[in-house]
Amino acid sequence: MKTIFRYTNIALLVAAVIAVGAMGTSAQDPCGDAEGQTNAGDKIRAEFKVKTIEGRKAFGNTGKAFLEKYGACESAKDMNEWLKIQLPRNDKAIKDLEVAAKEKGLVDRFNAALNAKNWDEVYVVGKEVLAHDTEKFRAVELVLGSIGYDELFKGNAKYNDETLRYAKIALNSLESGKTFSSYGVNPFTYKSKDDAIAWMNLTIGYITQVGRKDKVGASSYLFKATQASMSDTSKNPIPYELIGGYYFDELNKLVDQIQAKAKEQNDADPPEVAQKKVDEIKALVAMSNGTAERAMDAFSRAYTLGQAPAYKKKMKDNVASAYKVRFAKEDGVDAWISSAVAKPFVNPTTPVQPITDPEPVKTTGGGGEGAGNGTGTGTGVGGAKPAAVAPTKSGPAKPSTAVVKPGIKN
Repeated sequence: MKTIFRYTNIALLVAAVIAVGAMGTSAQDPCGDAEGQTNAGDKIRAEFKVKTIEGRKAFGNTGKAFLEKYGACESAKDMNEWLKIQLPRNDKAIKDLEVAAKEKGLVDRFNAALNAKNWDEVYVVGKEVLAHDTEKFRAVELVLGSIGYDELFKGNAKYNDETLRYAKIALNSLESGKTFSSYGVNPFTYKSKDDAIAWMNLTIGYITQVGRKDKVGASSYLFKATQASMSDTSKNPIPYELIGGYYFDELNKLVDQIQAKAKEQNDADPPEVAQKKVDEIKALVAMSNGTAERAMDAFSRAYTLGQAPAYKKKMKDNVASAYKVRFAKEDGVDAWISSAVAKPFVNPTTPVQPITDPEPVKTTGGGGEGAGNGTGTGTGVGGAKPAAVAPTKSGPAKPSTAVVKPGIKN
């Protein structure tokens, strides 16, 4: 009996092992797992309908798991083929959604800072926006290149450097034909490409001269702003006023040189030395004449285009100061202004042409007597050595050059 029981138990054990082996084989064969395939397929189709980033990621994870488990199954062939097409598209869609979400966050922050006039934040986020997609958001260059103009008008020079940097970047982008989705963002917008170019030139010129005290470096930008017929910068008195200020500096230097040269004259000078000194003074006077007329021309245009009475008076006073230096008289200023503004404006980067006035001569007996010209420069008497020359100026020794602040352009 013990033997029989022993063999019977062995038989049962073998049967159990075979059954377990069969169950293990069935569990390891995913292609036979019809229910698992159906449930996974239903989940995939449900997640596919959710178009959020989270939904896309869930669909991608479930789909990739399905391919890994059932990719070799003939019973899941249709789903596998569909997933092989959809999963790469889904990965791209996730990236696009993430980029769009980041972009929206940046744009929202930028607009909020702009509306709040939080210029520090505008510059911080603006740089991030441009780094994110310069081509798409190039209009931000114009915003960052505009802020400092209005702020400097109010006496705040904090944004000069950043504005100057981005105004030059924007100007280069405009002039090189790069694409702008719009010419700025409110409140810093421009009506056209030409208008934006004109205002970038005026902004660069204004900050360079008023902020950095570099009148020479500013002149070419300011002149371009005056020539932009498609922009209201050509009718803005500010660039003309600033160019006039540049000429006043040059005129004052020349007047100082003339006065210094006049003091060097000495009755004891030999004739050739005396004549050389007079010739030097005459050359300086001729250059001061040309420079004075350039200054008068610029301030005449600022006066003509200005609106506020106080501003117009200041500009006309500047014309009158230069006029007195040039002609040693006061009458005729209005006529000179009318004549000047009817002519094309001269580019300040071109050399000033000296103007030598004719010297009327009257004879007395056997010799000639020199007559003073409009600048007070004499020419000597008869054949004797030239007389001492001292330039004369009516009005202040140094013409007023105070800059009148521009109006807000926007």
